[in-house]
Amino acid sequence: MRLRLRALAALTVLSAAFLATPPAQAASTLTATAATYRGEGDDVVRIPATSVPSIVKATYQGESNFIVWALDSSGKQAALVANAVGDYKGTRAFNTIGTRKIRSLEVTADGAWTLQVLPITKARSWSINVKGTGMDVLRLATPTRAARPITLRHQGESNFIVWSLDARGRSTKLLANKIGNYRGRVMLPAGTRYATIEADGTWSIAR
Repeated sequence: MRLRLRALAALTVLSAAFLATPPAQAASTLTATAATYRGEGDDVVRIPATSVPSIVKATYQGESNFIVWALDSSGKQAALVANAVGDYKGTRAFNTIGTRKIRSLEVTADGAWTLQVLPITKARSWSINVKGTGMDVLRLATPTRAARPITLRHQGESNFIVWSLDARGRSTKLLANKIGNYRGRVMLPAGTRYATIEADGTWSIAR
């Protein structure tokens, strides 16, 4: 009888330990790889929950509004990851400011779209000198050791917004916030690893 009670007690302890294991590790493992979602028209896409900086690569073919919001666990809009009219291709980040747990993406569209969700470490490689068009997220091989001046250029009609981010993917400094064509020399902070670009035209970053 005592042996049976001991075996039951041991089983109870193991079960409790298993149930007490937090699910956060599973969520972070899922966000370490790319997940691609496809659809057409309005939809809500469930993604592996994450509170770390991440990016969404989006494409869209349609004539009307294409809007994508990252929603937190309560269904509230936490970050705008796409906002365009007509065909679109771009990359935007979320969770670069704050640590809200994102659980889904809300899509407003009248055509076909794709969404690829990745950790920010999968952003496009950046060697300080870089060119692009529209929305993008850039990644240096290693964080900058010291502050350095860089030149920003933009040819477009709408907002041109550039943020520097640290090695964790958190926003550190607003480098530019202009409308229309722009050229300026700004200081890139020490410790910068990433940059986010919001633009509607062509742009470049140079030493």
